[in-house]
Amino acid sequence: MYGLEAIEHANGWAMAGAGACIVLTGLSVLAFLISMIPRLIELFEKKLSHNIPAQEEEKPNEASGPEQIPYNLKKASELLIQRTVDLGENFTLIALHKKTKEIGVVDPHMTIRRLREAGILIPAGEEQFSWQPISD
Repeated sequence: MYGLEAIEHANGWAMAGAGACIVLTGLSVLAFLISMIPRLIELFEKKLSHNIPAQEEEKPNEASGPEQIPYNLKKASELLIQRTVDLGENFTLIALHKKTKEIGVVDPHMTIRRLREAGILIPAGEEQFSWQPISD
């Protein structure tokens, strides 16, 4: 006996249907468990946060902070020039980026780009830059 007749004689169609149902059920359960992972993580984080004593939040230095860097390029450049005096007259963009992150600039890359495009931050040699403040 060969072919479809052998499959029918050995209950192959029922086994194939049962196998497909088992596989689909297993995949559905797996998808449900994966979808529950964010909720489980949130639950564990809440439990852990209750067990950890609250630490005092450090208040940011009033001289630095995201709100201190205005969108106005002239004011922003004046503030950054004042706060980056310790970098020296000529500095690298890497040093400027580190300094802007330290003083709390929200988006250092965009701020540096805007200052370069406006001609406030000008090249001063190989990989060196300096400030050219906006004149009134």
